[in-house]
Amino acid sequence: MGKEETLLKLKDSESQIRALKEAAERDREQALRIARREALELREKMRDQAEARYREILKGAESALAAERERIIAAGRAEAAKIAAMGRANVDRAVDHVLQKFKGALHV
Repeated sequence: MGKEETLLKLKDSESQIRALKEAAERDREQALRIARREALELREKMRDQAEARYREILKGAESALAAERERIIAAGRAEAAKIAAMGRANVDRAVDHVLQKFKGALHV
């Protein structure tokens, strides 16, 4: 094998190596693009799931809050009714007491 033939084989081998490197670089870039796209899709999917869970938790909290609010309002109304009834009962005694004082003041 002559010098020229060896040089041609070396050039051919170098050309093949360069082509293989370029193909490997293209494959690497494509794999990176695919991985990035899959990561973005997964992130979006997880974000959607998190937002759905957030809305679910918020809805549950709102229901519990509404029930607690109604319980507090009902207790407040019951207490107000009780106080109003006590006040109405005391009105008659207060009127009697004022009348007694007034009558006592007239007889003095």
